[in-house]
Amino acid sequence: MRRTALSQNAVPSGLPALNRSWPFAGGGIRDIGMDGRYVDEPQAPAGPDEVIARIDAVCICSSDIKIIRMGKAHPLFADRDLADSPAVLGHEMALTIVDAGANWRDRFRPGDRLGLQPAIMVEGRRRTVGMDLPGAFAEYIRLDARVLAGEGPYVFPVPADVSAATIAMLEPYACVEAAYRPNCRTSLKSGGRLLVVEAVPGTRFDRPAPDGEVVLVGAGEAARAWAGGAASVAWHESLDAFAASEAGQASYDDIILAGRLDAEATARLANCLAKGGLMVLVGSELGHESVILDAARIHYHELSFLGSPGPSLSEAFLPARTRFELRAGGIALVLGAGGAMGRIHTHRALELKDGPATVIATSRKGARLKALEDDFAPLARQHGKTLVVIEDGEVEACVARLAPEGCDDVVVVAPEVAVIERGARLMRADGMLVLFAGMPFGQPCALPLGLVSSANARITGSTGCTVADQLAVLDRVVEGSLELSGNLEAVAGLGALPDALEAVNAGKVSGKIAIYPALLDLPVTPVRDLRQDDQPVRWSLEDEKRLFDGGISSASQG
Repeated sequence: MRRTALSQNAVPSGLPALNRSWPFAGGGIRDIGMDGRYVDEPQAPAGPDEVIARIDAVCICSSDIKIIRMGKAHPLFADRDLADSPAVLGHEMALTIVDAGANWRDRFRPGDRLGLQPAIMVEGRRRTVGMDLPGAFAEYIRLDARVLAGEGPYVFPVPADVSAATIAMLEPYACVEAAYRPNCRTSLKSGGRLLVVEAVPGTRFDRPAPDGEVVLVGAGEAARAWAGGAASVAWHESLDAFAASEAGQASYDDIILAGRLDAEATARLANCLAKGGLMVLVGSELGHESVILDAARIHYHELSFLGSPGPSLSEAFLPARTRFELRAGGIALVLGAGGAMGRIHTHRALELKDGPATVIATSRKGARLKALEDDFAPLARQHGKTLVVIEDGEVEACVARLAPEGCDDVVVVAPEVAVIERGARLMRADGMLVLFAGMPFGQPCALPLGLVSSANARITGSTGCTVADQLAVLDRVVEGSLELSGNLEAVAGLGALPDALEAVNAGKVSGKIAIYPALLDLPVTPVRDLRQDDQPVRWSLEDEKRLFDGGISSASQG
C-alpha cells in the first residue's frame, strides 16, 4: 500500500508525471474507470493561471450516485458526450497545494491546505467542480481562475490541526446548514416584474410601492393607486383575460395573490414564478386544501412563499412569518434520517442550542435505525433532548402520540413526492416543511399552500451551499462545538472507489465514506474496525496520521 503523509508541509518533492483518476463515461457503478480500473494520465506542471492540488481526502455524496445512475440523462450532461469526454466526479474534498503557476505564486504555495466550494458561477452560469468540471475522484486536481478567482474565490485556507476527512465533510454539513439560513427572498424585488391578482378588492397595500414592471389582474382602486408609480403598469380585468394575453405567458419575480382563489388557479399562477421568485398570499381561504406544485422548483429554483390572513400585505413580511430555523423547544421530524444527509440533519438538530426538544428520526432500513440510535442517542442525552428513532411505518402513530397537532418542523430527505406529501400531512398548521432532497422536475406534488396565509406555515427548499456556510461549519469544528467525524462510517483507498460507491448505492453504509487517494490499496474499512479503544467511534487527525504512518492495522485490510 502506497502511503503519503498528510501533514501540512508534506508535499511531494516533484509533481508526479501521471495522475490516477476514475473517469465516468456512462454506464453503471462498475463501469467507472476503464475496464474496472483507474486510469493513469500524463500530468503537466501547472500553467501560468493554474494551481495543482493533491486530493488528501474526498467523501462520496449521494449526488455522485445519482449522476452515475442517470448518466447521459442527467441535466448536467445534456450537451456532453460522456463517451467522448468522460467526467471525473467527486466534489467533497480536502486539498493541499503542490504546484502553483506564475500568476498564483503570491497567493498559493506548496503545502497550503485548502477547502473548496464546488458550486461556482462562471459568467452568470452555475458550474460544479466534480460534476461538469473535473473533480476529486483522483490523486490530483487542476484548478484555474474560475475557482481561484472569478466570482469567488471558491477555495479557502483550513487549519493544519483538522483532519482531511473532516475538511472533506464541510461541504455536506454546510449544505444542511444552508437549509436553515435565509435561502430565498423574503421581500419584493426592486426593479423586478410583479404580478398582482386581487380576487376581491379590500387588501391593504401597506408596503413600499413597486418600482419595476407591474401587471394587475382584477385589482381594485387601492391596488391601482399603489402600483401607479411603477416603471410600467398593465391591467387585465379577469384571470381569463390575463391568461389569454402575452403577459399570461410571462414569468414574474414576484406574485401577490389577494383574496380567494381556488387551488387550480393558484397552482397555475405559481407556475409563472421565475427562478428565485416569491409568491405572497394575502387572505387566502384555501386552508388545508392542497395546491399542486413542482417540488423540484422549490428545491432547485429557490422559490419562496409568504402570506398573511389579510387584509394587510405588510404582515406577510413580518419576521415571525419568514423563519428558516427549526422551532426552539419544538418537535422536529426527519423523514429519511438514515442516509448520510439525513444523519447530518439529525445531528444538527440535536446539537442546536435553541433547537427542538424532540427529534423523530425515521428510516426504512433496520441497520440504519440501529446506527442512528447508537451514534446519536448519547448526543441527545448530552444536550438534554429526546431522540426517537423509528421505522417509516411507525411515523403516523408516533406523531399522533407525541405531537397530536403535528410536528413543528418536518425535514424531508428523500426525493419522493409521496414522502413530501406525507411530511406535509404530519406538519402543524403553523409548522415548517423543509424540502432537502432533489428530484426530477415536473413531478406534481400536493402541498397545503393555503396554510402559509392562514396559519403562518413555511414551505422551504434549498440546494448547495456557499463558502461562508462552509466557514461557519469550520468555525464550530475549531471551537469544539461540532464534531463531524461521528458521521464518518468508513475509509478506503482510491483503488477501492467502485466498492465504496457500491456500498453507498446499496445502502450498506449509513454515514460517509472518505476516500484517501494516497492509500491506493486500502479496502473499504469501517472506522470502528480501525479504533483500538472503547470510546465512541470518532475519527481524529491522530487516527488519520496513524493510518498513513502504518500504525493502524485491521483484519478488514488483510
